[in-house]
Amino acid sequence: MNGELAALEALYISTALTQEEIWTPVTSYHVDGLHPEVFRRLGRAMGAVERAHSPVAAVVRGETGSGKTHLLGWTRHEIQERGGSFFYIKLVTGRSFWESATDSLVDSLYREDEGGQEQLTRLLDELSRRARLDTDTRTAVTGRGEVTRDHVDAFVRGIRTIDRQVGNEAADTARALALLASADDLVEIGRAYFALNDDDGDKRAAWGMSPGGRPAQLVLRDLTRLFALVGPLVFAFDQLDTLVSAAETSSLTSPASGEGRAAKRLSGEIATGLMELREEARRTLLVVACHEDTWEQISREAVRSALDRFEVLPTLGAIPDEATAAAIVSSRFRPYYESLGFTPRSPTWPVTPEALAEAPHRYTARRLLIRVRKHIEACLQTGTAAELTSLAGAEPTVAAPPAPARAVNLSTLTETFDKLRAEADDLGPLEHPAEDELMPALLGAGLRSLVRELGADETRFSIETDFGRKAALHARLRYVVDEASENEFHWSFRAIAANNAIAAQNRIRNAAVEAGLTAELASRRLILLRNTPYPSGPRTKDIKDDFEARGGVSLPIGSADLRTLAALRAMLDDRTSGLDEWLRQEHPASRIEVFAPVLRDLRQHLGIATTEVGAGVAVDAAGTPEDAEPARTEIVVGTTVRGGRSFAVPMERLRMHTAVVGAAGSGKTVLIKRLVEQCALRGVSAIVLDPNDDLARLGDPWSRPPTGWTDDHEREARRYFADAEVVVWTPGLNRGRPISFYPLPDFGPVLDDEDDFPRLVRSTVTSLAPHAGVRGSSARATQQLGILKRALERYARDGGKTLAGFVELLAEPPSGIVNSRTSRFAVQMADTLEASMETDPLFGESGAPADPGMLLIPSPGKAARISVISFIGLSGDERAQFVSRLQATLFSWFRAHPVGDRALGGLLVMDEAQNFVPSGAPNPSTDSTVDLIRQIRKYGLGIVLASQLPRGIHNQALGNTVNQFIGRLTQPAHIEAVRTMAQARNAVLDNLAGLRAGMFNAASEGTGFSKIEVPICLSHHDVPLTENEIVERARRGPERS
Repeated sequence: MNGELAALEALYISTALTQEEIWTPVTSYHVDGLHPEVFRRLGRAMGAVERAHSPVAAVVRGETGSGKTHLLGWTRHEIQERGGSFFYIKLVTGRSFWESATDSLVDSLYREDEGGQEQLTRLLDELSRRARLDTDTRTAVTGRGEVTRDHVDAFVRGIRTIDRQVGNEAADTARALALLASADDLVEIGRAYFALNDDDGDKRAAWGMSPGGRPAQLVLRDLTRLFALVGPLVFAFDQLDTLVSAAETSSLTSPASGEGRAAKRLSGEIATGLMELREEARRTLLVVACHEDTWEQISREAVRSALDRFEVLPTLGAIPDEATAAAIVSSRFRPYYESLGFTPRSPTWPVTPEALAEAPHRYTARRLLIRVRKHIEACLQTGTAAELTSLAGAEPTVAAPPAPARAVNLSTLTETFDKLRAEADDLGPLEHPAEDELMPALLGAGLRSLVRELGADETRFSIETDFGRKAALHARLRYVVDEASENEFHWSFRAIAANNAIAAQNRIRNAAVEAGLTAELASRRLILLRNTPYPSGPRTKDIKDDFEARGGVSLPIGSADLRTLAALRAMLDDRTSGLDEWLRQEHPASRIEVFAPVLRDLRQHLGIATTEVGAGVAVDAAGTPEDAEPARTEIVVGTTVRGGRSFAVPMERLRMHTAVVGAAGSGKTVLIKRLVEQCALRGVSAIVLDPNDDLARLGDPWSRPPTGWTDDHEREARRYFADAEVVVWTPGLNRGRPISFYPLPDFGPVLDDEDDFPRLVRSTVTSLAPHAGVRGSSARATQQLGILKRALERYARDGGKTLAGFVELLAEPPSGIVNSRTSRFAVQMADTLEASMETDPLFGESGAPADPGMLLIPSPGKAARISVISFIGLSGDERAQFVSRLQATLFSWFRAHPVGDRALGGLLVMDEAQNFVPSGAPNPSTDSTVDLIRQIRKYGLGIVLASQLPRGIHNQALGNTVNQFIGRLTQPAHIEAVRTMAQARNAVLDNLAGLRAGMFNAASEGTGFSKIEVPICLSHHDVPLTENEIVERARRGPERS
């Protein structure tokens, strides 16, 4: 690797500041030219609270990436330079405003200033100095020596000499601060006090504190007044957008759900809390950083007189000029170049002035850095240090290095990884108190590796591992679901090795609070790691039960996981060349068992193949034979979220039809494919309607094992591709694999059935009517339909089979079909049908008609055939007309070919079913679909109706499905439609908008709804295919006829 590539390899550009980075020095990359007026006015506000006791409040508004979080980091630096304190306040759902704010403030106590001193230590030191305490007491209460009750009493008396009122009212909080600074187990008493835990009143009383708990609002007031005795304060409120956005979304999509109520309640509390805090605080600058619409929402909840006391600063916008753009880039590059001794061609190399000239007024700082980062990644991928000459231009497209050299490199990385794993410590990281020191770096390395393995947009992810000395968490992965609202999904981790009951209790509670864990908010996950039982006792059990009720998960972390994390950390620290490609090929982090919950959730957001890893998927000790066949009496659709049980549907029950409902990204297509694949493994063929061009991949194996792929998947996939054949059909497109059905079905099998014959005639008439020129519902149209019905009944009973013969009958109708007034209608319809046969190839009868057996009967040596019907050759009503004729033909075929003792004779999958059986104005396939659903089950065909728009499906079709799978939905109209479905089972479905991808509410005959996780499909799942790709697949397989 040459010098320029090595320099680019060393660059690391963080594009999204996290809470962790707010506490790190920002002066190295602060740019004065970005938002100078906002910085000036904040500086003036800090000066005001430095000089006077009156509080000041300011609102910083800006879009995602405009610099709000960086501005808070700068504010932290400035107030600490002035001898003040900075508190980063993060509110969470499930806790009140005051509880959230108090917990965040306590977390900030442990944060160090840029001189390396904790804010708690500085407060206690300065209070002791101003109170003129003796050296022994000062040493004790600041945590530098052993503290006694006498020391704490003297400390409180000293505070009263500074301010009698504060010393009296905040005495308990001052005592708790002194205990919090201690170096022994007394710290747990202090932590319990600030965690608002009133269970250890006796221990608190021994230190002069009231045995009962103190309300959060008063604890927060105490803290602000104690800190105000020694200097100014800044309270920075960030990440409000997520909460307010959740409130608005939940109120629209699930107003009665717990999540909706909690988020809405907190949204109102934010407004009230901010206003009350503004009134109670001393020497405090409140800074609220949020989107413009978030502040508007908060303002609507606030009293106007209180709102006027908040100064709304100019909105943060795009980069103002080229010089500022250059300063942003060069400030990020400089430290890395200097550490390497590398002299670039220019301070911004490889970004040219021409590219930077495009940034002003168009790019925010984050957008610019993301574009630069992607260019650098492309350079490293192609092995060429190309310059970026245009921000809007394409990334470099230089040929990659030769494959053999790359293969040797990746093989070397595997050897390095194996060696590092063998040498790793698999015990120390979970020994108390080492877990707080070692686990953050290990988990952080694993999560960074996981993100890179997935090949996702890394700019949407951030990873936190620094939670201060309190260490409420050890690591958190954040994913930006929606950049506009800054709505995020979080996965938090905390290892707990402490065996002291109070210590374990505090750690569980603190982790749950920091993670925002609540049963009402599905987008916050918390995984606790512990390899030994928790301390016994009823209080610990209650806390652990509450943690689990909120959705928390406690897992052991095995030796294999710890060794993998250690090896990944070492490789990341060494910035090993080629590491990203190796990670994407080998997926070591995806095999870490404690990351299984993360992988399950990521299906929703990334549209990738993930499933449980490790836990829940291991083969039993006896192993599974390579040629083991699945049980043929049922298919396992997924695993229940609660209890981990298999959710299986008997094959025979699929005859009773199935509904699969879910919005884009819900996992609907993966579930459809799983149903088809699992039926194929049991010898059941399927016809699959593919209007979205993504189900034609049913015949494509994965090019490489997807994330989370297990040995069980591998065995099933081998059987699937060996035993099932996938044939893609392209009606209306001759260069693919065309197929058509005669307009008239074979009436022979139903002639003697007094129910089925009239139904088949009715659906066929509906299909013929548009081609016969019958439109609307006028008296004439009604007469025409009556003629068609009588003529078709006569023609079928006389043994007629072709449309041409039927047209001849209409042209010269026999008696009983028309009278003197309506005979002209019959002749006109005959002429129109004849013209349609000449102009519409699919409606005509050129060539032999397709037999449904072509779609369902596999080739010799195969167990099942999957016929995928692509509609790329059809448009508009042609699709519904084709489906109507297919359904009529299928009905006759299944009547003539009984399934005997087989549980299921076949599947008909209708994706985007609202296009074929709509709830509104009927189309040519509406009646045929409804009739088929009502009658075909007794002949062995099961129908799957799938849709993103359940409200758009005819209720007589959807209402006749027994197996129902309801995934994530976001639109109120469609949510209401599926709630109506659930009411038929006396069920209530809440929080449909919060379901993860691959998670469905599932029910079958005689069961209520269970929440299940659906694993990845066996065939490749990806973006829709192009027309040429579909044609290429259609030309594969059996000889075209």
